[in-house]
Amino acid sequence: MLPPAVAVPLLAVSFWGLGAFGGAEAKCPLPHLMINGQMPDATQMMANFNALVACLGTGGSANSIQYNAGAGSLAGVGPLTDGQLIIGSTGGAPQAQTLAAGTGIAITNGAGSVSVAKVSPTAGTGLYRQVLSPTPTSAGTGLTTWLNQGSSVVSDSATGLSLDAPQSATTNLSGRYMAAPTAPYTITALLGATRNSAGASMAGIGWYDGSAKLQVLSYESNSTSGSVLRVRQFASPTTAPGVNFSSFSNWFSQPIWLRLRDDGTNVSFSFSQDGVNFLELLTFAKSAGFLGASGYSNVIFFINPGAGVNGLATLLSWTLT
Repeated sequence: MLPPAVAVPLLAVSFWGLGAFGGAEAKCPLPHLMINGQMPDATQMMANFNALVACLGTGGSANSIQYNAGAGSLAGVGPLTDGQLIIGSTGGAPQAQTLAAGTGIAITNGAGSVSVAKVSPTAGTGLYRQVLSPTPTSAGTGLTTWLNQGSSVVSDSATGLSLDAPQSATTNLSGRYMAAPTAPYTITALLGATRNSAGASMAGIGWYDGSAKLQVLSYESNSTSGSVLRVRQFASPTTAPGVNFSSFSNWFSQPIWLRLRDDGTNVSFSFSQDGVNFLELLTFAKSAGFLGASGYSNVIFFINPGAGVNGLATLLSWTLT
């Protein structure tokens, strides 16, 4: 039997323990029940304390987070490392996980902190650094669907989205397209074309009606006229019935900026050599255009290598505004 000076404080603590865990007795059952007016027994009180310690000590190691594991027991998650969070799992125990960074996002984990930031493209020092987009890709531009692929191939290269088309005996346009954005919008592209042509060889951007016809801004070169810009009509990828606009033989240097614009009523074709100051080549109402009022429904990046030529074309920049 403990002296009263010791027993009374212990008894008070014991009753406190019972009161504090009264709602959790099923989770932490005590071997001995203390009844009001009963003379406390030190052995029973220590057994109760040991039972509480054993019960509460099953919820994981130091610095872990406890949760109800069911069947009258506790469990723990952790200890957590820098940046980890407790994440729910339907029907299962909570988990310690770190956040996953998506495209263009950087996550930095620290002691007691998580920092989420947008990743901006590295600033360059070249001529076009203030107007270049991040390196274009099929997924990033949305140009994911082939038109008349044939033997042409597409790649996401170190410099941008590239089309490689084999030589063709006749007109044989191939390209990658996407559904046009909701008007109004402007698409600006920096085009690089690699060809060795004695005849007309084409690459550029434009619109496709989703069925057969196209109207495009075409960068073209041949041995007699040098490099020219044309707004061309295609009745199909293998038939080009007309030209709406043709520039002078200005021997335009590469790479060259091309622009499409749709304000909802009118469409226009423009070009630039510096990426900022654009010269409009042709504009007209969609309702009077070759593709009809509803035909400017897809945007395409294309190549048409021409007779005896293996054509390469690359989108070095692609912005949608």
